[in-house]
Amino acid sequence: MSRVFLTGATGMIGSNIAEQLVEQGDVVRALVRAGSDAVPLEALGVEIARGDITDAAAVLAAADGCEYVIHSAAVLGGPTQIAGEHEAVNVIGTGHVLDAAAQVGASRVVQLSTTTFFDARSAPLMEHSPLDPAPSDDPYTQTKLRAYVDAMRRVERDGQDICIVISGGAYGTSPLPERSMVVPSYNARIVGAVRGEITEYVGFPIPWVYAGDVARASVLATRRGVAGERYLAFGRPSDVGGVPFFCNAACEVAGSPNRVTEVAVAELDDPEVAARFGPSLVALARKRFPTPFFVNDQTVERLGYQPLSLADGLARTVPWLREHRLL
Repeated sequence: MSRVFLTGATGMIGSNIAEQLVEQGDVVRALVRAGSDAVPLEALGVEIARGDITDAAAVLAAADGCEYVIHSAAVLGGPTQIAGEHEAVNVIGTGHVLDAAAQVGASRVVQLSTTTFFDARSAPLMEHSPLDPAPSDDPYTQTKLRAYVDAMRRVERDGQDICIVISGGAYGTSPLPERSMVVPSYNARIVGAVRGEITEYVGFPIPWVYAGDVARASVLATRRGVAGERYLAFGRPSDVGGVPFFCNAACEVAGSPNRVTEVAVAELDDPEVAARFGPSLVALARKRFPTPFFVNDQTVERLGYQPLSLADGLARTVPWLREHRLL
């Protein structure tokens, strides 16, 4: 049994991480903002430390006595992005978590990250892919890039044990059902497509992954990971596709006749069309990617990672959404 400090525990991936850690016998302390509903986490047996990731003292106090740290908290890349908010959480907040981990003597930090600033245009995305020499300038991409670079600097300069888990497009069940629908949730896109509320969307390859699988990779990395390494917590290579592909697969599982079409790249030159999707998605839609999109053999070997197929993940998710009256 180990004590684990977890950020982002009210999010879809974070709540799954909390649940899996408790199930394997770990003691979990989660940093949760004042006013956020932590009752489902407490029901799992999670210790709640009230505080904000932007408060260095609160982070340090919550991390005290913890052997492992899993940093899942982030401001995501929704249609509307406020640079200051992304900076405060994704850069400064991450720095607080890494500082606290070092000060309390945590043996490992697992930091969750994103694909958006790695070069996947000339070759498939892999655990050793270089950084994109010209990444998108949207706040989400830029702040997550800076947090990643800072983490790797700490590994090389200070010998801090930090490894990175990169999530694909996560969807699925969660101990906090309502939180799994918060924008830019892919669960919400399932619901919108099934109801016929989403009829078109930008298209670019996304490695779809069941949220529980990202959580499993994160939990496994606490014990099996190696400092400085990245792990691609994606689904199966055959299930890579755009949001229309994903939504249409969900509609089939749900028995809905509705379908989602792909927005042509040329249409994104219209500011009104581009504004509907936000800067992160528009930037991705303009890129060109290789086939296959990714190869994550190192993740599979190092962590023993075995994700669900998209069909199996959706077969779990759609009934769950209905059970919780979200669909």
